[in-house]
Amino acid sequence: MSDQGFPKCLQELFPGLELNPDEITLFLKNIGLMNPGGSFYNEREKKAYEIAYFSSHVVKAVSNISRKKDATLLDCGCGRSYLSFFVDYILNKLRRDIAIIGVDSNPELIETCRNIKDRLGFTNIQFHQSEIIDFAPKEKPNIVCALHACDTATDEAIALGIKLEARHIMAAPCCQRQVVRQVSRISKKIPAMMPLVNTKISKEYVGVALTETLRKLALESYGYKVDMFEFIPTRHTPKNILLRAEKKRTWNSESLDMYRGLRDSFNVRPKIEEYLRDLA
Repeated sequence: MSDQGFPKCLQELFPGLELNPDEITLFLKNIGLMNPGGSFYNEREKKAYEIAYFSSHVVKAVSNISRKKDATLLDCGCGRSYLSFFVDYILNKLRRDIAIIGVDSNPELIETCRNIKDRLGFTNIQFHQSEIIDFAPKEKPNIVCALHACDTATDEAIALGIKLEARHIMAAPCCQRQVVRQVSRISKKIPAMMPLVNTKISKEYVGVALTETLRKLALESYGYKVDMFEFIPTRHTPKNILLRAEKKRTWNSESLDMYRGLRDSFNVRPKIEEYLRDLA
């Protein structure tokens, strides 16, 4: 492997796991992250680090599921399914069985994923072409995740995870355009807030913070304990916020009140409310 930084990263993320650099290189070639020469394709090196860091949280969640129970991961907006393949690769090394379901609205990507799966001989992964929110898996997933699902696709993934009563929900958002477009409304209610939203950069920062805080409160409202943090150093990607949620209770009225209060203060209507009517 030409990039020795990546094996070192894997050793830090998965301590005690024996990983053969040559084997990893072959695997990364097969899933399309590396070229035949063993180097990362342009722009895919950062993607590899994103997948590795995100996968470490998925693997920890799986380790918290009893081996007596079936473990199922639903990867929403899976794209080329680098994440699904990588999680399966690591868990196979840990001798942990898991069923993985990838769903994406792009039929060409789904066909590509199926071809890669057959080439790798991974029999425990299946792929489906569907809008995220409309997908109805036959197997109830323990873990629902979305790595950089674009804009409101993240809301779909979170809402689907809640509806499926998944124990773990993990989402690393890609963009927050739907709410960013609305944040200027606050200046009509509170004129003193105008300086905060009248430049593009400050408006985007406010929109990002508002979107992810509302998503966090939405998850908490449905009884999840939620951690929101940077899951990967910014040198790899600026889109490094992770919402990591675990189901703990049935309902949380306090968080719902905070959600509604924050939403109404900024005079925004997040897309997630279309999928989770109790929030509205």
